[in-house]
Formats: sequence, structure tokens, C-alpha cells
Amino acid sequence: MNELKGQLVRITTSDGLELHGIFYEPTQKTNKVVVHIHGWTGNFYENVFIDYIADACLKNGYSFLSFNTRGAGFVREFLKKQNNTIKYIKIGGSLEHFEESIIDIQAALHFLKKKDYHDFILEGHSTGCQKAAYYTFKTQDPLIKGLIFLEPADDPSIVKKFMGDRYREAMEIARRLIANKKPDHPMPDWVPFGVQLSAQKFLSIAEPTSVEGRILYVPGDFQDMKKLICPLLAISASDSEYQDAHVMQKKLKETMKNLQTHIIPHSGHWFFGHEEKVGKIISKWLYAR
Repeated sequence: MNELKGQLVRITTSDGLELHGIFYEPTQKTNKVVVHIHGWTGNFYENVFIDYIADACLKNGYSFLSFNTRGAGFVREFLKKQNNTIKYIKIGGSLEHFEESIIDIQAALHFLKKKDYHDFILEGHSTGCQKAAYYTFKTQDPLIKGLIFLEPADDPSIVKKFMGDRYREAMEIARRLIANKKPDHPMPDWVPFGVQLSAQKFLSIAEPTSVEGRILYVPGDFQDMKKLICPLLAISASDSEYQDAHVMQKKLKETMKNLQTHIIPHSGHWFFGHEEKVGKIISKWLYAR
């Protein structure tokens, strides 16, 4: 892989949050760009596969942007500019509201439009897949020309699997907190999946009928996914720590028309040691466009 030279960037959302990212451009001018959306509590650069995907993009005449959403980290401070004031507010993956992911993606695309880009591919890892899909079918943005899913995850089924008999109890606690107007109150320590995980965020990922939960809920009808008409590349890991890759890809094949799928053998959720394979698959898909 060639040595990459990226530019650190600051992106401001319409509600005043400052988001950080890294931006790569090929030598030749292009109007095509892949926009990477990290997974739950992740960030724009931690995963090694970012380097290989950026390299694949540049070799095929695409720019590449990876940026933090307001769901980066568990609980972290974000700079917020509003009404000529600057302050820090706490958000992060434990407190984010899924529906606000549209604001973050819109900000990233606005940043790119100002640089004359108008051919966008949204790429998500893990729950970043739900965000990419949600933005695309919710906005019907004609500039979204394709989607890449890296380890698409059925979050409600994963939560049920990990929590077992205590799933129902946790759901009741979360609903009670929300009914008492305490949506950001943290769930009990015995509930996994994050530091200071709020009641509303727990329900967002654990409830099969929530806006976030239903998108890739395999036992469901995938109604939201059926709204997507652009090409989709889905890459799963055979040894995912969270789910059976074959089950997810079977559901995608039953639902999507313009779909290409791959399962990387002996790989886990973050593709450790298999990043080059991920890059090559994406490179071939981009080249074929």
C-alpha cells in the first residue's frame, strides 16, 4: 500500500457541533468521493481498514472522507457554536439520538459540495450502516450513488443474544425512565454495551421497532431497506463476534436488487488482519462503477 497523505478537517453541523475527520484526495481532480461513517462509539481513524479503503479509493479516482459523528466514543465533549457563543456539550455513543445522524451526514456532504463533489458513496461500519441507510432513504438525496456496508449488524438481535433473560427487564427499566421524562438517565451497570448508556439510546438499539433498530432487524421485514435503489456492497466477517454473517447476507439478498455481497473468512467484526482484503473488494467494486 502506498504512503497516504491525508488532511485533518473540521466540519460544522447545522446545529453548531464541530466534527473532526480526515480527508484524502487523489492527484487528479475528481467529483467522486466515498464518505465513511464509523460504528457505534467508534471514531474516524481507529480502525486500520480505513487506510486500505482510502488507498483503494485513491487508486480508483475517488476521494475519501472519514469523519466523527456525534456518536463518537462513549461519552465525550463536543465543541458547540451557537448564537456567538462557544461551549462544550456531552454527547457520544451513549447519549446520541440516532435521528440526528442525518444532521452529521448532511454537514459532511455540505463540506464536500463546497469542494465541487457531487457523486457520493456512503460507507458505514457496524451501526454506521444503519446511519448510511437512514440518511439515504429518508432524504432521497439523488447525489447518493451507492452504499457500502462493512459488517452490517442486527442490533436488537445482538442485544437479546448478549443479555438473555435480562433483556426484558432492561427494556422495562428503559421505558420507565423515558415515561418519567428521564431519557438521558444511565441504565444500570449490569446492562452491557457502554459507559453511562442512556435509556433512550438503549431502546434505540435494543427495540426492534425503533427507528434505528428496525432497519437491519433480520426477523423483521426490512421495509426501510426496500426503499434503497442505489447499488449496495455488503462485506461481512465469517467469525463476527456478534452475529452469523450468512444470516444477515441471506436477508439482504432476499431484499435488495442491486447488491453485491462478500464474506471474509476467519475475520472478526473489525477485520483485524484482513484489512487488505477489504480494500481489494472495495477497489474492484469501485472500478466496476
